[in-house]
Amino acid sequence: MIRVECPGCGTKLNAKEELAGQTRKCPQCGGPVEISAPSAAPGAPGPAASESTPIIFTNPAETRLPSKIHLQRLRRTHRYVICDKTTVVATWRNDGMGWMIRTASGFAPARRNSESLPHYGQFVLVELEMVQKDEGMRLAAINSYQLASRFAMTKLDKGDDDIIHAITDLGCLNRQQKFAVRQALQDEFLREVWGDSPEVLDYLSNADYHSHTTRKSDTPGDADQSDELSQEL
Repeated sequence: MIRVECPGCGTKLNAKEELAGQTRKCPQCGGPVEISAPSAAPGAPGPAASESTPIIFTNPAETRLPSKIHLQRLRRTHRYVICDKTTVVATWRNDGMGWMIRTASGFAPARRNSESLPHYGQFVLVELEMVQKDEGMRLAAINSYQLASRFAMTKLDKGDDDIIHAITDLGCLNRQQKFAVRQALQDEFLREVWGDSPEVLDYLSNADYHSHTTRKSDTPGDADQSDELSQEL
């Protein structure tokens, strides 16, 4: 057996040796766990597996991250927010401040308020795609990603991109979350930035709870090869 540790929740895990080099979901928090080959010298006995230690599932259909999720890092030209069931609880922009979380006195840096980060809950990462046009920066599309229900938010004080490892699937926004995202747009940007995005505004004003994106087409042929996802509607 190979002993590994989940980078998200710290759970100690055992994995079968044939899984070396692969990635599986943590059975505790749902985050990705990379299974490295054992570093012990050939012939050296490995650490004994504890009967109480969870075993990583071996069914690829249940444990591999969804292949249609292409987000590998936060794109520096975009904006990101995280919603709980009803409101925006965290925001990110490429300004060197890192993730900002909602506190009783307003938004504050997550790295200085780690004690305020919830360990459990239902959260959605929302990507606001921004594109540079002749008239300035404009909102092009919105994409959403479901986060693990455990320990996802505790990654916000670690680094900007760590939250990506807590994505478990494509997400969707309910009516209250859409209202919260629209309010966040209005608070941060002038209307010129988002007012000419009819698909986005229609999405944020309707009751559709099934779509994870506002882009017109989500097929591989439309992807921007330099950044894996198109930045045009």
